[in-house]
Amino acid sequence: MHSGQMMLVVGAFTMLSILALAFNRTMFTSLTLGLEMEATLNALSIAQSMMDEVLSKDFDEKVTGGRRAYDYTDITLASNFGADPGETITGVDSSYYVGAIFNDFRSKLLFDDIDDYHLYQRQVRDPRLGIFTVRDSVHYATETNPDQTTSTRTFFKKVTVVVTHPNLPKTDNGTVIPIVLRDIGIYRRFF
Repeated sequence: MHSGQMMLVVGAFTMLSILALAFNRTMFTSLTLGLEMEATLNALSIAQSMMDEVLSKDFDEKVTGGRRAYDYTDITLASNFGADPGETITGVDSSYYVGAIFNDFRSKLLFDDIDDYHLYQRQVRDPRLGIFTVRDSVHYATETNPDQTTSTRTFFKKVTVVVTHPNLPKTDNGTVIPIVLRDIGIYRRFF
């Protein structure tokens, strides 16, 4: 082989290497984006399921079982939010199978009102992506501006559900951007 042919071969291998690197970068970016989208959709679904569970419960412990509250003093103090005695879940809640028997989240059976979910945490297992972590918080909200929380009792409870997973999109410094859903539970005292 002459030096001219050798230069052509080296040039061809260089172009092939550049093309292979570009293809790998594109495939990696595409795979990462696909995982982020799948994780985001799953996290949204998990967060909405959690929100539906929370808001399906009674507004307050003091109005369970058909009891009514007509004044703010008839409902729970914000400092007493969380699981009531006998409704405590130790550790992180998760669903699981024992043989063929499915054991659902304990919160579905134990919790009977919205504020039981304050500082509640659960893990949801996904067969493809692994474990999603769910954290809830409940606060009273002002009736004139439900986005503003207050420690004073009102007939508005702001529920926040935060879902995290390593495959969710990240900021430039690598911090995971969680999925956050917020909604308001309202007590209609005169109905």
